[in-house]
Amino acid sequence: MRERADQVRAYLDQNFHQDLDMNAVARAAALSPFYLTRIFKQRYGVPPYRYLIGLRIRHASELLRDSSLSVTQVCHRSGFNSLSHFITTFRHHIGMSPSQYRRMVDWQQDAGRYGQETEALMKQGRRRDI
Repeated sequence: MRERADQVRAYLDQNFHQDLDMNAVARAAALSPFYLTRIFKQRYGVPPYRYLIGLRIRHASELLRDSSLSVTQVCHRSGFNSLSHFITTFRHHIGMSPSQYRRMVDWQQDAGRYGQETEALMKQGRRRDI
């Protein structure tokens, strides 16, 4: 049964961006949905659906950080069908909305864009000519 759980995990890893139904995944693995959940949770510590959501949220975080795609595009490329479900789920897992996350990441990336000497000069303020 460990092999079946491993196969399901590999399938989820490769297909998380598609519309997946856990009942169909269980049928494809020749297991009942209840038994699939049981062996998957026993092997990996989380049910398969929660594992799938985690994959999608990690992928969405990467896209928000590393691309200029809109939040709606990130939603669909991460395997979510509903923008409202994506935003709610993202907020639940990350602690902020996708837009807030992107602004935070952008701000953090811009924070160190100047060298230490330039940063010190910028903090001094403007020089007054007399």
